[in-house]
Amino acid sequence: MNSNIETIDCTRIRNGSRITEKEVVATESKLALYVNDEFETQFLYSSGFDEHLVYGYLLSSGKISNISDIDTIQITNQDCRVNLTKEHRLDSDYVNHQKVVSFVKLLEIRDLLLESQQNHRATRGFHGAILYELATNRRFTCEDIGRHNAVDKVIGCGLQEGYDLSNSVLLLSGRLLSNIVSKGIHSKIPVIASMTVATSGGIREAKKNNRTLVGSLSNDGCWLYHEGVVKVQTSIQ
Repeated sequence: MNSNIETIDCTRIRNGSRITEKEVVATESKLALYVNDEFETQFLYSSGFDEHLVYGYLLSSGKISNISDIDTIQITNQDCRVNLTKEHRLDSDYVNHQKVVSFVKLLEIRDLLLESQQNHRATRGFHGAILYELATNRRFTCEDIGRHNAVDKVIGCGLQEGYDLSNSVLLLSGRLLSNIVSKGIHSKIPVIASMTVATSGGIREAKKNNRTLVGSLSNDGCWLYHEGVVKVQTSIQ
């Protein structure tokens, strides 16, 4: 049984008439995060992969720089309590060994994300994200009612599963706002892409940190907002 969607009776207006129909909608859950006994944030999210969500949030917001920075983590009902080993500062420097990613590969990654979006197809109420490790072809996809949560969950999976984040692609279904792009930057991901567009703030963040930022990815092409340390290879350069 899928706990992230539910069916409700709803009034549907069509052609001026009202009828009662079944509507499939996304289920909203809550999780409060406490870091070193202080309230940090509350997630409004789709249940599942809760640890990935927390680990990803801590990394993508600059609270930690690697998995060993977490001393303990405990999730009980709607609360998550994390103790960190020490204070941390953001370090966005990274070593990247993958200098080129092909446009065809980006489309392959997009297709993997699209194939996984079953809840979105049922409700039209979910965002999707995928983390793809270029050297190994390992990947993790997820859906969530919040685009930030979907991004944090795939980043958290990468952190927990030992992905080389500096040699990975982050691709999502939602817009590339500055606070989304900064999640990839904090996580040392060099290529951040979306099937939709970027904002001016997102583009500034990518340029400032020399990340490759791709928007409106489709079979017909894309917007290459900034070509950073990883170049996008096309048939005609």
